Order: sequence, then structure tokens, then C-alpha cells
Amino acid sequence: VDDTGRELVSPLEYETIGLLGTNCGLDDPDDVARLNETANDLGVDSIELGATIGVLMEAGEGAFGDVAFMQSCLEDIRVGNERGRLYASGTARVGKALKVARVPVIKQQAISAYDPRIIEVTGISMMLTAQGADHTVGNAPSFKCDDKTIEELVAESLRMQINSAVADSFGLCVFGRSVTDDNLTLIADAINDSFDAGVTPDFIRNIGFETLRLEAAFNKAAGFDQDDDELPSFFRDEPLPPTGKMARLYSREVNIAMQNLMDAHSH
Repeated sequence: VDDTGRELVSPLEYETIGLLGTNCGLDDPDDVARLNETANDLGVDSIELGATIGVLMEAGEGAFGDVAFMQSCLEDIRVGNERGRLYASGTARVGKALKVARVPVIKQQAISAYDPRIIEVTGISMMLTAQGADHTVGNAPSFKCDDKTIEELVAESLRMQINSAVADSFGLCVFGRSVTDDNLTLIADAINDSFDAGVTPDFIRNIGFETLRLEAAFNKAAGFDQDDDELPSFFRDEPLPPTGKMARLYSREVNIAMQNLMDAHSH
């Protein structure tokens, strides 16, 4: 709500605060909420919008922390002028048009508030998923990555992606996955009680696996290859303060590890 008690947005999501807020140099949640409200009215994704405006600021089109500039970007999108049409086309195209070096996208979709230099499992999920940089396909922000091999990180990503695909396929709430991810028997029992279907937890898990397999096949048929899974190079070249960590994830290595796991699962 604003200072008069009027509701602006419900809820103000973590990823929106990260991309439309701190990413753009804002420090007042009310400013983020007002921008989020306008984005919602325009039907513009707040993650992509925040990344796009951040790239505009990186290019010198506006100053970090300049709320008025951000509002003007949304107004350009609303009226549909030449600038607005460029902004509405997303982070990748804006970065290319303005020749920006740091463009945080995978498959031309903006990375959300999970830096792959630190949150490596989510980084792998965003690299390998058919959708592009979609954190919801296999997010593991609390997973301890430091002491893990690439193969171990990919295995955790696959586990999370299977669970996410199960939830998506069955229409389960993403926030309920703290229960359902570790208890596929609960899902199977609910289906059997409702439909007398005789399904097992392994059947449920396989639905998720087959969904991932079909998505990968679709992308391959559409012309995507390993190069499209690569992280932007600045994640590997620039250390992230205060830890100084740089990404160690490469498309070829994570794809080989994932293919080995997929082949083992199929057999």
C-alpha cells in the first residue's frame, strides 16, 4: 500500500524487488511498488523490465536510482513510440541495440534475482531449461554449492527440474512444493483416491522427466543448440563482491553431465 493506504500491488515479489529495485539502484520499496503497479497494468513482466532498465542505465541512458527515468521508460512502452517498442522487446534486444557488454540473459530471457556465480544449481537450471532464464524450473537458492562438483550440481538441478515439471504438469502450487517435492506418494494417493487410477510415485516422477525430455526435443527441433545454453561471459570474467566468486559453469560441461543423467534415468 502507499502512504494513503491504497493497495498498489499484491504481492511485491522478491524477484521484482531485486530486478526492478536494487538492480536499478532503488532503495525505497514504495517506488518499486508503484513501478510494479504500472508494469502490471501494461502486462509487462517485472523481472524482464527491471533487467531491461538496468541495461539502459548501464548504457548511460539514465542514472541508477533515477525513478523518474524508470517511469519515463514505462510511459514510452505505454504510448508505443520508437523507444517504447525497443524497450518492450526485452533485455537482449535493448542490450544489442545499445552495444552493452553486460546483458544478463540466457536464450534472450533476463536472469532473475539469482546470480549463477553463487547460486549455481539455479544457474544450471536456467542454462539448460527450454524456456531460457526461468528460475521457476528448478530453483535451489539455499543449496550449498561450494564443495560440490559440476556433476553433483547438475544432479540437484535435474532433481529440482523434475519436481518443478511435476508441479507444472499437475497444476500444483509452487509454494506447496516444500511438501510435495519430498512426498510424491501424497500426490499419487490423492490422484488414486479421486480417480482410482492406480498410479505410483515413480509414475508421477516419470511425468516430470518425460516433460523435460519433450521440452528438450522441442527446442532441438526449433534450432536451439548448446551455444544457446551458455551463460553471458561477464559472469565468468568478473568477480562478484564481496565473495569475489566467478562462474565456473560452461554449457558443454553441464550438458554432458545432464545427458549422462538423462540417459541413466531412461534405462
